Amino acid sequence: MMDEKRIMKRDEKMNIATTKIYKNFQTSIPKEMREAFDIDEKTIVEWGINDKGEPEVNFRKKVELTDIIGIVKTDEVTDSVELKKGVYK
Repeated sequence: MMDEKRIMKRDEKMNIATTKIYKNFQTSIPKEMREAFDIDEKTIVEWGINDKGEPEVNFRKKVELTDIIGIVKTDEVTDSVELKKGVYK
């Protein structure tokens, strides 16, 4: 992680690094960005356009089944086989 995180004003721009667009429109995320935003193989990159028509890039972690197991508690007894059958109906 970067030791110092700087809070930027909305219109202020900070150029940390540049990357090249390769064949098939692929690019790499610079090391400084990966470290600053804890980006790894489980990170999803979201591309968008803001209200000003400017590009925006956001990072979020991929949610996996192990992340959500146990979030909802219930006293109801469930049958996993019946639940699975219901998915395919």
